Amino acid sequence: MTMHTEVSQKSTERPKRVRRTGPYKAADARRQAILESAIEHFAQWGYFNSSMPKIAADVGLTKAGLMHHFSSKEELLSAVLELRDQRAFRAFYAEDFDNDPVRYLRQVAAQTAFNESQPGLTQMFSVLAAESSNEEHPAHEYFQRRYKSIVDASSGFMAPMIVAGTLREGTDVRQVAAEILAVVDGFTIQWALDKTNTSLHSTVFNYLDRLSRSVTADGRGLGD
Repeated sequence: MTMHTEVSQKSTERPKRVRRTGPYKAADARRQAILESAIEHFAQWGYFNSSMPKIAADVGLTKAGLMHHFSSKEELLSAVLELRDQRAFRAFYAEDFDNDPVRYLRQVAAQTAFNESQPGLTQMFSVLAAESSNEEHPAHEYFQRRYKSIVDASSGFMAPMIVAGTLREGTDVRQVAAEILAVVDGFTIQWALDKTNTSLHSTVFNYLDRLSRSVTADGRGLGD
């Protein structure tokens, strides 16, 4: 996974807090347990090889009981991806960068620390991203939109920084955004393969520090 999430109206709206009691609260808790179980299964076996009955059994349900909450495997996948978006948004997109590229890149690094703290969710996302290159995969269009929206959002954050004089004039912000996404996703896959010997956050931080020194108007790094 990745540092970002899809920037869409759905994912960037803050969820309204509704107090749930009694059977509604129990249903919400069961639904959350199903999502967490699905994350673990999708992370270990991918979407196609994950079993709805096994996901259900992990939370003490039959397949029919699970389908009371999610009517299909595709709907469950959609809910898992939405959960990932919500968590990433709360950790990242509420930030105001105030035309400061160093502040922005530090927050990108911080997002990878968040991803590292959510190993199941991050590993699941990496597996699904790889699987979704198959056009028949139910998340294929989601990941296509995701990559475009991330580049749109990142370049949207950085473009005003050129006008403000904090990012070097002539910087191709879309190219920089695409590079950040590719590098961070690549490091995330490496981390997912070998968590014991790799720190996702420190690896990404060091890369972004070098990038910052090359694109900021004053040559600052993340540690300055």
